[in-house]
Amino acid sequence: MLKKDEIACLQKDNQQFQEEERYRLQSETDQEIAEMRLSATQGNTLTLEEIVKIQEQSAQQSVQLSHLAVQVQCLQAEKEKLLEVMETLNTAHKIEVESHKSTKFVDILDSTKDFYEEAKAATNQKYQELLNSCIQDCVFLSSKNAELTEENTELKRKLKAFQLKFLDKRLFY
Repeated sequence: MLKKDEIACLQKDNQQFQEEERYRLQSETDQEIAEMRLSATQGNTLTLEEIVKIQEQSAQQSVQLSHLAVQVQCLQAEKEKLLEVMETLNTAHKIEVESHKSTKFVDILDSTKDFYEEAKAATNQKYQELLNSCIQDCVFLSSKNAELTEENTELKRKLKAFQLKFLDKRLFY
């Protein structure tokens, strides 16, 4: 079992990583918004079909983000409960060990210890499964985000090509 200071250190590192990622993602979003606004101020407009497609993508991403937020919330609650259970099991185990040190009930102590070890192993296995599931979800969402980003880039490229073609036609007429 991880010691409390190791857990605290891990939580601190994870929180710092999350903040860095949030800042990086916010910066990317701000940059994209600035580019869109600049494009709009230069008289570039989107077709209704392009606007609908972008809105659909935005709605899909919003749903995925909400789903991921709910998953993270659930995993956090489960983690807290599992840590609570592990602490309770650890405390109970220590009490049992101390109460049986001066007695002749070594067999009872061994069976109790086995029970707690099994419960601890089951708890660890459940937490590992949850973590693996979360990682799989994150990989999927990352992949989906990359696909959507690539699609967005392609749409931007097509929009610029369309705009250039439109401007060329306007200049020759």
